[in-house]
Amino acid sequence: MNEHSKGDSDYQEIVSNFEKLDFVSLWEGRDKVNLLEKKILSHLLNSSDGRRILEIGPGNGRLTGTIKAYASEFVATDINMSFLNEVKLKYGLNDAFYVASNLYHLPFANNSFSSIVMIRVFNFISRPLSVIEELSRVLVSGGHVLISISPRPSLSTLIDDLKYIGSSDHSKGQKKRSITFSNKDMTPVHPASYPTFVFRSSFIRSLFKKAGFKEVGCVSSGLEDYSILRAIPAGSLFNIGIIFRSVPIFPTMFFHFQKGNDNQTSLRVIKDILQCPSCGSKLPVEMENGKIECEKCGFVGFTSNGIIDLTYVPEQAEVAEEGQWK
Repeated sequence: MNEHSKGDSDYQEIVSNFEKLDFVSLWEGRDKVNLLEKKILSHLLNSSDGRRILEIGPGNGRLTGTIKAYASEFVATDINMSFLNEVKLKYGLNDAFYVASNLYHLPFANNSFSSIVMIRVFNFISRPLSVIEELSRVLVSGGHVLISISPRPSLSTLIDDLKYIGSSDHSKGQKKRSITFSNKDMTPVHPASYPTFVFRSSFIRSLFKKAGFKEVGCVSSGLEDYSILRAIPAGSLFNIGIIFRSVPIFPTMFFHFQKGNDNQTSLRVIKDILQCPSCGSKLPVEMENGKIECEKCGFVGFTSNGIIDLTYVPEQAEVAEEGQWK
C-alpha cells in the first residue's frame, strides 16, 4: 500500500517471479544450514508472540514446520501460488491460512498479526523501507518481526569480489566493482539469477528504527555453508553466531525487532484480516473456489483449492523473471 517512502532506495519496486526456482537442487547437501537455521528460529520465536504468525516467502516450506509450532494461528503468504500449494500439502489447513500476495502491498488489515517471519527474502527487496513500513502496518503494537539478511562486508561478499571484480558488466558497459567495500548502504549483486541486494547491517537497523522498531536480538550464521566448516556441530555454530554476531564475516544475519513497546494489543479476528491490496477496502475471507472482488476499486482476486490469491502488482513495478538480472 505504500508509495515510495522518503529515505528508501532509488530503485523502483521490483517483483521477482521465482516460479522456476528449484528448491530441491538449491538445498541439496545443505542439511547443516537447515538444522542451524531452525535452531536460530526456535531461539528467536521463543521470545516472540505466537498468537498469530505470518510467514512471508515460505518457499517449499523448509522452515514452516518450525514456525508453525510456535503459532496458535498461522498464515503463509508468497507471490507464487505453486509454492503455497506445496506448503499446504505438507502442513494442511488446520490452524493455517494461505494467501498469495506481493509483499509491497500486503492484502491484510492493520493489526492482523502478532509476529512476522521473513527468512531469505529481504535481499530480494528493492525498496526495503517501503516493505518495513508495510510490515509495521499489519503488525500489532508490541508485535515482533524476525528477518534474515545477507550483510556486507562478509566472507561471502569477499569471495564474490575475488570471483568477479574487474570483469565486464555488459549491462552497464563498465567493470564490476567491489561489493564488500562499496560505499553504499545497499548494493546490487551481479551476476545473480534474480534482483539481489546486500546491505550494511547498520542500514537495516536504522530503517527499522525509523519505522518505530527496536532491536531485541541478533544471531549470525552462514559459515556452515562452507565445506571446511561443516564438521562443526550445529550447537557450537549457534553459540559462535551469538557471541561473535558483530564480527563482519558471517554471510547471514538473523534479526529480531519489536514494534513500539512491550504492551501487547488486541488482534483482529481472523475473519476480518483481509483487505484489498489496491485500495485498502475490507474483503471477505472466502474459502470456496471463485472470485473475490473489491466493490470499491474493482480489484479481482480468487480462491483456488484453499489458497486465496490477492496478488497486486502496480503498473509502475518491474516484474523480474529468472535470468534477467545479469
